[in-house]
Amino acid sequence: MTKHLDDMEIASFVDGVSDNKNKVIEHLNECVYCFEITTATMQSVETEKETCKQLDNSFHQLINL
Repeated sequence: MTKHLDDMEIASFVDGVSDNKNKVIEHLNECVYCFEITTATMQSVETEKETCKQLDNSFHQLINL
């Protein structure tokens, strides 16, 4: 059994800033669980693009305090 992707790996892939894009894609091709989580996240981000942008801005403000 392979280790599932963690939240940060999925988030950075969905945001297009993953340092390990090829590794993530390879994993998604082998792991149904991570594939479903990632595609659901991508659909959610697309559907709620403005809300996600606001949450992202709030998160960055929080970590920069």
